Amino acid sequence: MRRLAFASVLFALPLTACTSPESDEAAVDDEDWRADGKSDEAAVPLRYRSYDLLFTNPLCREYTYPTPVETADGSTTLRAKPKNVYCSSADAAASAARETSPQHKLLTWLEPLGADDEVFLAFLSFSNRVVGDRLCELAQAGTKITFVLDAPSEQSNRLAGCGAEILLRGHAGSIGYAHNKLILINPHGDSEFMQMTVSSGNMSSGIVTHHENWHFIDVARDSYFGQNHVCLMEAQVSEEASSGRAAYKASLDACRANIEAPEETDVKSFFIPHSEDRKRAARYLLGAVDEATAIDLGAHRFGHSDLVRRLEARLQSGAVTVRMVADDDLYWLDPEVGEPSQPGSNDDFEAKNVRKLMDASENFEIRYFETNHGQHLLHHNKYLVYRNASGAPYAVLAGAANLTKTGFNDNFENIYFFKVPAVLDGFNTQIARVWDGQKATPDEQDPPIATPRHLMPVEDIAGQ
Repeated sequence: MRRLAFASVLFALPLTACTSPESDEAAVDDEDWRADGKSDEAAVPLRYRSYDLLFTNPLCREYTYPTPVETADGSTTLRAKPKNVYCSSADAAASAARETSPQHKLLTWLEPLGADDEVFLAFLSFSNRVVGDRLCELAQAGTKITFVLDAPSEQSNRLAGCGAEILLRGHAGSIGYAHNKLILINPHGDSEFMQMTVSSGNMSSGIVTHHENWHFIDVARDSYFGQNHVCLMEAQVSEEASSGRAAYKASLDACRANIEAPEETDVKSFFIPHSEDRKRAARYLLGAVDEATAIDLGAHRFGHSDLVRRLEARLQSGAVTVRMVADDDLYWLDPEVGEPSQPGSNDDFEAKNVRKLMDASENFEIRYFETNHGQHLLHHNKYLVYRNASGAPYAVLAGAANLTKTGFNDNFENIYFFKVPAVLDGFNTQIARVWDGQKATPDEQDPPIATPRHLMPVEDIAGQ
C-alpha cells in the first residue's frame, strides 16, 4: 500500500498565524464571534471560486402506518410518516441521482481524476459502496488515495485491496474517536484553487439519506483556511503526530507557523483536540450564544453541559429565543404521553437537557425529525445559527463534532464558525424548509419538516 511522502514536524514553533486565546490581548483581537465583527478595512474574507452548501434533504417514498395513529395531543389522526423525513435504504438511489445530492456532487468532483491526482479523506466510518467503487477505480488507475478512519469496515478493506492507504487513527494518548469529516482533492497541487469538502456526515448513508449538511468549496490554495486543512491532513497521516494531544498540537503549530496568509475573519476552523483550538471553539460557541437574540439549533447528540447552562441562563433572562431540531430518538426518551423508550443512541441525560430548556422559558421550542430507527437513519446535523436583533443570521457554527463535551474536547474533530454569506443564506433557507415547510423554489421537492412535540404520534410505530 502507498504511503504519503511527507511527515509532520513534531516540535513546537511560535504560532504566528493564529494567536493564543489565553492572553488578554489575543482574546480582545479574537472576537469575530460578535455580530459586528471586524471593520471592512480589517476584514479578511475567505477566497474561493465556488461554494456549494448542500443539504441531503432525501427524496423518499411515502411510508404509511398499518393503521392510523393519533397525535400526542389527540388533535389529529396520522396515516403516514412525514414525507422525505422517514426514509429507508430503498430510497438511496433516487436521492443520490439528483444534482443537489452531496453524493452526486462528490462523484462529479471525483470523475475527472487520474494517475497524477491525490485524494485525502478523513471520516469516522465508511460504508458507502457507490463512493467506494469510484475510489477503488481511481486507486487502481494510480490516483493516490489516503483514507483516515476510526475503525476498519468492509468498504475500507475493499479499498485497501484496490491499492489505497487506509490509516486507523484515534483512541491513542487520551484522544477519543477519529471523528473528522473532511475530503481534500489534490492538496499538494500547484493550481490556484483546491477542492475540499467538510460536513456533518460520514462516508455512509450520511451523504445520501441521513439529514446532513455538506460544504463543497473550491478554495484558494494559499489561503489560511486551505493551508490549515493541509496541516490537519499532515498531522492525521503522521502516526507520531496522531499519537497524543501534545504531539498533535505540536504538529499543527509547526505547520501553521509556515502559513503566510492571514486567518480569515469570516470563517474560523478549530481542530480538536488541539488545546488552543478547544478553547477558541468554546469561546466562539458560547460567546455567540450571549451575543445572539435568536438561535436555531440542530443536534444529533445534545450533551454539552456548558452550552446547555448558557442557553438556560439566556432563556431565563428573556434575552434569546431558541428553536431546536433533533432526531426523534431524543423525543422517545421523554415523550408527551406514554412510557419512555430508547430506540437510538441518545441517552436520558440528553433528554433532561432538553427538559431544562423547556422549563426555562416559553421562548424555547423543540421539534423532531421522525426518522427510521430500524435502519439507523438519523437527523445527524449539528449546527447553531445565530441571529441578530433584526432576525437575520449573522453566523453559523457547524462541522463534524456533536454538541457534546467529548466532541469539543477529546475527539479528532473539525469545527467551523462561519460568517460566509453563502453559508448564512444556505442555512437560513434550510431552516425555513425544516421549520415552516417553505420551498426554496416552486419546483423544489417537498422539504423535510420537523414535527412539534404535541403532534408527535401517540406511540412509536415503525411500520410502513
